[in-house]
Amino acid sequence: MQKLNALVVDASTEFRNKARALLSAAGFEVDHAETGNQGLEHAGRTRYRLVCCSDDLPDIVGSEFCGQLRAINGYDYAAVLVMTETDNARTLKQALLAGATDIFSKHDESELGIYVQRLAQRETRQLSGRVLFIEDSRVLQTIIIDLLTDMGLDVDSYTFAEKAWDAFSGGDYDLVITDIMLEGSMSGITLVRKIRRLHEDYGNVPIIATSGFDNVSRKIELFHLGVNDFVSKPIVREELRQRVFNHITSYQNFRELRAQQNSLCSLAMLDELTQLFNRHALREFAGKYLSEAYRFKRDLAMAVIDLDHFRAINEQYGFVRGDNLLAELGNWLKRHVRDVDMIARWSGEEFVLLLPGCDNHTASILMQRMQKRLTRFKPASIGITISVGVATLRHDKQDTLNSLFEMADRAMYQAKMAGRNCVRIYHAESEKPVSEILE
Repeated sequence: MQKLNALVVDASTEFRNKARALLSAAGFEVDHAETGNQGLEHAGRTRYRLVCCSDDLPDIVGSEFCGQLRAINGYDYAAVLVMTETDNARTLKQALLAGATDIFSKHDESELGIYVQRLAQRETRQLSGRVLFIEDSRVLQTIIIDLLTDMGLDVDSYTFAEKAWDAFSGGDYDLVITDIMLEGSMSGITLVRKIRRLHEDYGNVPIIATSGFDNVSRKIELFHLGVNDFVSKPIVREELRQRVFNHITSYQNFRELRAQQNSLCSLAMLDELTQLFNRHALREFAGKYLSEAYRFKRDLAMAVIDLDHFRAINEQYGFVRGDNLLAELGNWLKRHVRDVDMIARWSGEEFVLLLPGCDNHTASILMQRMQKRLTRFKPASIGITISVGVATLRHDKQDTLNSLFEMADRAMYQAKMAGRNCVRIYHAESEKPVSEILE
């Protein structure tokens, strides 16, 4: 990791003190000089990561200072900031042409403070991640591996694209760096194409292509294939370092954001206590079940399950024990429904199941089996029974989720009225009101 040091060149003691305070707060060790020549002497003895100079030095102008500083060995990639009292377009342009990195007003300390803070964070941050690196030049391979490991990265290095592809298929990488022209039967272009054909998140990994052929049409072709960046050989270490830093941090931020979105989606769709889908998720996904049932003229049943005497359980055993009961029951229900079924906690001790491909009779049989199995399961060491109402989608009535739920819920209350611990099938009011009881 490069030492964080800075040089402030300005005739004003007041400004030097202000700049020193800003830079020290960001973690820089600060030297100062009053004239441009003194600053150049300091720079010749010590390599600084950051140099701040006035645009109006006593002996030379700021643009001339920048030009002479850049001519000193080791200052190709240092940050050189020119500080101005007044905005002068011609002076600023000359400074930028002479090699200044950026221009700041001496009257806006906050802007300068933000810049140096970000520079310090970028310079001191150690990356973590895995890089897949493919290069058939042993010398260049060694140089780049040293660079990447010095950044804190784990590197899997290969000479042939075939072996790199095998490693990629079984690994989780944050970046791929590949030469385009490689020995062996697979080129770097083929490797890029195979990675981008993957549909999983792995196919979105950033790819930096390297090549000794700095041809515009070749680079455009590579971007069409899906590379994120291109670095020409001979490779400049500092350039590659910054590109690697940017791509890995962007990709990791993207993956972190995706994970947060998935987590938020789970929180929005899952009931926290039972880890079953919640009412919102049921409404979200039920449309697919209904549309498929109507489109292919298939049966679709709904079962509404309600725990019997749950209020008494809470009063006898306490609400904590009651919550434990619901949590264990939710886990048990997930294991005892078909893969195609959807189960959700509707509210309190009430659960809803969508049962595709089931008519009233089949759905009732499934619920009957569940009741029998439940007699052998005591969540939170408490024996429970359930009342179940079943209803089937009526194609001629164009039932919705709400109307299907109303029918199943009405049948569940009929089960309660019949003494609980039973299954009732919904019948239209115009039909015989006595529903079938399956025990």
